[in-house]
Amino acid sequence: MSKSKKILIHFPENKIAPKGGPAGYLFNLKLGLERNGAEEFSFLPAEIETFEQNKTLQNLVPSRIKDLRRLHNMLALPSKSSFEAVDYSRYSAIHFHSTEDMYLCRKALESYKGKVVLTSHSPCAYHKELFSRLNPKDARRKAKELSCLEVIDRYAFERADGIIFPCKEAEEPYFHTWKGYDEVRDEQKIRYVPTGIISAITQVSRHAVRRKYGIPDDAFVVCYVGRHNEIKGYDALKSAATGLLAQDDVWFLVAGREGPLFGCDHPRWIEVGWTDDPHSLMAASDVFVLPNRETYFDLIMLEALSLGQIVIASRTGGNKYFERFNSPGIFLYDEPAEINKLVQQIRKSSRSERASWGSANQSIYREEFTVDVFAHRYVNVMGEICGE
Repeated sequence: MSKSKKILIHFPENKIAPKGGPAGYLFNLKLGLERNGAEEFSFLPAEIETFEQNKTLQNLVPSRIKDLRRLHNMLALPSKSSFEAVDYSRYSAIHFHSTEDMYLCRKALESYKGKVVLTSHSPCAYHKELFSRLNPKDARRKAKELSCLEVIDRYAFERADGIIFPCKEAEEPYFHTWKGYDEVRDEQKIRYVPTGIISAITQVSRHAVRRKYGIPDDAFVVCYVGRHNEIKGYDALKSAATGLLAQDDVWFLVAGREGPLFGCDHPRWIEVGWTDDPHSLMAASDVFVLPNRETYFDLIMLEALSLGQIVIASRTGGNKYFERFNSPGIFLYDEPAEINKLVQQIRKSSRSERASWGSANQSIYREEFTVDVFAHRYVNVMGEICGE
């Protein structure tokens, strides 16, 4: 891509961090761009933290007040707009990382002559994600008024000159959750850039993790990391555990805050809670389970591959993308009842087989999902969108 073209990645530089969502995506992309010497890309200047982003202040406010404030803000959202944080005319392209951000900048974009690019990191249509953040009673009570939030997604997908998804399969949740997606989807605009990450790093050894939680070194450990809800398939994992825990050597090592669903009441089901070191738990296990019911393109799949971990995942959304690699260490299923059978299959395999399967997964990561590969693909696609 020509160095003379300047591209604005529309996200505050101080908000980039190694976590989920656009902040984590851009953390990896920024690192890859720097390694590749791609100086034509820049980010928004630092942004002041809002009340909604300040967890300390949020915790001081009663839950019901937060519910009503959230509802009020959402109902007001379609009429809101914001000023451009920088002079857009200096850039050949602007890449937005949420439909809301792009919608709020719609007035500034009226006179903008460059290319507008969108990546929606929401695991479903964004306006549906907004609904899910509300108190369910408020969402039902104001359903008619809230339906106007669809205008945010509709505007962004129609105004964008280019739309980047990590893969075609990641679009699946949009078809499932948004009746209007067929109407706004323009095949000519869409490009696919698989995400890349820096390799996951463990802080604690396999033996130390197992010793901490009282797990024998020769036990077979199933790991899950993520939210405890149905969309993430946590209930499917629990259902599978009912039969698996009948085997004396099977343990479950689970990370993530509990609620709304809670773990099995069993001594070999271990709930770690929130942790800043999920990778040590994953590496200390024998198989990682990703049972999402709807999937965009889950970065934790890439983290598992980078650790050389065997993965069992639902055949849905972005998970389907990994079938093309024909790896013996990636097991996809159609029905949650299959989790039990697949865990048993892996459990009965030899240690050498498991090691080779894990190595195959790690090779896929190194060849396809490093930040360098990610940045190289991204630069090429942005060049295509900009007409090079």
